[in-house]
Amino acid sequence: MLRAQNTIACVHAGILGRDTALRQRRLTDKTEDEGNGPKKTLSLPERPAVTIDFDIRDFKGTQFWDVLVESVKRNPLFANISGYAKTKVLPKAPNISVRELASKLSISIGEAMVILDDFRST
Repeated sequence: MLRAQNTIACVHAGILGRDTALRQRRLTDKTEDEGNGPKKTLSLPERPAVTIDFDIRDFKGTQFWDVLVESVKRNPLFANISGYAKTKVLPKAPNISVRELASKLSISIGEAMVILDDFRST
């Protein structure tokens, strides 16, 4: 009886393992199945990405600037990120763009604009 249960458990585990492997292959397979025909490889569009450079002066004149500053400064990590940027990043690159600072510190563009505004206004 125990041997039969072990055999059933092993067969069941084999089936589950196979199903998991099939599901994983479907998730990671980068081809698209189109009926019975050959599989086509999916590709990204060839056009270059568009980047927009932000100027703080454009945003300071709007009514949302105060809301942005208030929400960014309420972030518990803002003091640490701002301090690091002001002591380590900005002295080495004082003319850094908003997008570059955001990318370097892995923060949002809004946070980078507020940090740069604070640094440049002092």
